[in-house]
Amino acid sequence: MSSQYQQRYSQDASSLSGPVRQRSKQACLPCRRRKRKCDGNLPCSICQGYGYECEFGNGPQPTNLKRPVPSGGSPQPRKATRLADPQEPPKQLTESSIFPGILEPSKARYVGRYSSIAFPLYVGLEVQATTIPRLHSFAYHTGIRKEPPCAVTCEAAQKISWNTMRSLLEVYTATVHPVFGFLDLDQVFMLCERHWHGQPQDMAFEAMISGVVATASLFSGTLDQDTEMWFILHQKEILEDCVISRFPSLEQIAAWIMRTIYMRCTSRPHVTWLSSCTAMHLVEAAGLHHASEFVMQTTGNATPSTEMFNIINRTAQVATCLHTLISFEYGRSIITLNSHSLDNLQPAGGEKDLTFQLCSLVAAVPTIRTGNPLSLMEELFSSLDKITDVAIDHDFLLLLRADLALGIYRRLRVMDSKFQQGHNDRVIAAGTAALPAARRLASQNQPWWNVIGTAFQFACALLVMDTPTSCETLVETMDTLEMIVDHLDTHLAKEALSTARQLVRASLDKKKRGVEALERIARDASPDPAVGGTNDHLQQDIAAMSPSLVAQLPLDLDSLWAMEFQLPL
Repeated sequence: MSSQYQQRYSQDASSLSGPVRQRSKQACLPCRRRKRKCDGNLPCSICQGYGYECEFGNGPQPTNLKRPVPSGGSPQPRKATRLADPQEPPKQLTESSIFPGILEPSKARYVGRYSSIAFPLYVGLEVQATTIPRLHSFAYHTGIRKEPPCAVTCEAAQKISWNTMRSLLEVYTATVHPVFGFLDLDQVFMLCERHWHGQPQDMAFEAMISGVVATASLFSGTLDQDTEMWFILHQKEILEDCVISRFPSLEQIAAWIMRTIYMRCTSRPHVTWLSSCTAMHLVEAAGLHHASEFVMQTTGNATPSTEMFNIINRTAQVATCLHTLISFEYGRSIITLNSHSLDNLQPAGGEKDLTFQLCSLVAAVPTIRTGNPLSLMEELFSSLDKITDVAIDHDFLLLLRADLALGIYRRLRVMDSKFQQGHNDRVIAAGTAALPAARRLASQNQPWWNVIGTAFQFACALLVMDTPTSCETLVETMDTLEMIVDHLDTHLAKEALSTARQLVRASLDKKKRGVEALERIARDASPDPAVGGTNDHLQQDIAAMSPSLVAQLPLDLDSLWAMEFQLPL
């Protein structure tokens, strides 16, 4: 995939660091206005470097004037985001247009145009050097030590057979891919078949496919735990090797996404969050988060095909969704990339596209910022309404929706927010809908990370709500938790159930202490003459009334006096 990604971006390459500039018969309009030497190309190197819109006047056109023609359309002029020009009136600029970047497709590398790596190239254009410096980390360090060589030697094809690999691909296609749909499965299957039949692929592909094997084994139990762990460690060794990781690629990003999913299902919160952060940083490093009009390409002007663009877009979106979910749950900062292209986290697809539903849920997650507490609470309540209104067609997504609703509830609870009954009802409804989904996933041996976590967190929230509705729902929640723990029979599951029972007992003890205090007060209190006998006086007053007036009373006062009233919380 990475080779195709690079080839599709680097077709018809016209490098900025080409041969000596030739004098042109006619300069473009921006170069003529600024009195710069133009090479006569469209776009010329000056306009391409500074981000100007390159165009020529009505005079003789240069012989090498060629505009790229998109398929099925008419020639369009190349547009680029401009750098600030003091000779032109100021415009309303976005952050991306103020700080555009440079994409080097041959290495799948994106850097800011203001970075130290890009500045020598910028200076070369500024001083009109005959040979423009390449995009390179000049003088990044002293160079007194050599970089370590690649330490990865073994291949996944040597560990399991092709039949086993094919069955694991089928498991991954049926379980993980419907929700996190960012791989081109046909392409992956073809490359795997070649890899297992004597045509080795690059190490980035090796890392990605190791993640697929480990995750599919987790959901199917096909491999023993030692073999499964070997693939996870093999993937880690590849991803952390400095020779392999120096050039980011789609396969590397996919491998980190797979690693994050596996770590979320099996490891600790901090380690999982770091893995998701790495995936996000690689999305930025490869430039997947930027639209093409906001970058300058150092090699080639061709745009990716529609199929490749969809894979690139989905990869960036799934990485963003996964990182947002983990950060929001864990209470860590969320990495926000500087681009509008990820604002709408909804990939193309039909209504039944589960990745579409995943992105719809994450798009409703509130972006918590420091500010007015009232505005923060309003944002949280609004997000709660949006999340609970998203239509869901998968059990795992039902659990995710409940997790997000509970995450918002925890934040509002910490802020000491006054809940309305409707907001509590929304949280309870989301949690109640997740309980049968959790039972089904547990019975199907699909160990998604929130199979037990959602029920446990829901039980905690119900105890804090302490309403008649929450107490009734707590019964089903604890029954679900016990069923899942019996099925899993693991230390972590038993620990969660024990903690939930401990909290239930503590809540019960608190209520008993309150009832005992009220009973003691009622038992020890002496009758107050001003209050005592009120019922007798009331009966005497009624007896003194005329029969016709008594007949008009609509209530049975004896029954009314004996009623117990419950004030709303």
